Amino acid sequence: MTGKRQQHRDILIRPNSSLPRRWVWQVVVIISFPSVFLAIWLFAMGAWLVLPFALLQVGLIIWGFRKYRWRAAWRERIRIFDDKIIIERGHGRCEEKIELPRHWSRVALESPDDRLKPNRLVLRTGMQTCEVASCLTDSERIGLEARLHDLIGPVSHTPNI
Repeated sequence: MTGKRQQHRDILIRPNSSLPRRWVWQVVVIISFPSVFLAIWLFAMGAWLVLPFALLQVGLIIWGFRKYRWRAAWRERIRIFDDKIIIERGHGRCEEKIELPRHWSRVALESPDDRLKPNRLVLRTGMQTCEVASCLTDSERIGLEARLHDLIGPVSHTPNI
């Protein structure tokens, strides 16, 4: 007996991380070196109070780049099957999994109340709303909305994949 294998489409969403992982520590050293060098020189001259602030500055730079790398590890995966939509998201691994029925789902691009905020791309099923692609730009969200609309189709109509 052979079972029918479900076809599906995968869409992987991740933020634009223009600084490669291998360069992060090199950039931290290049930024921190002049400050630490000057602080050590001033410490040797007797201005000892400069050194703790230079080390605090280096600590904040390292914290900022670690936060940047953590944000760059964000992944969202939308898997569209014949009967359901699975959204998996997390930092490097799946931390949250949402499953929606495809037949009753629709895609919507919502304009914000505040004009300075970006549009929201949401998948709706009845009362359940799931925002996706929050890390993308507005133009990328508009393109993704058109693609998802083609793949999911209108409510109560399931297009062929």
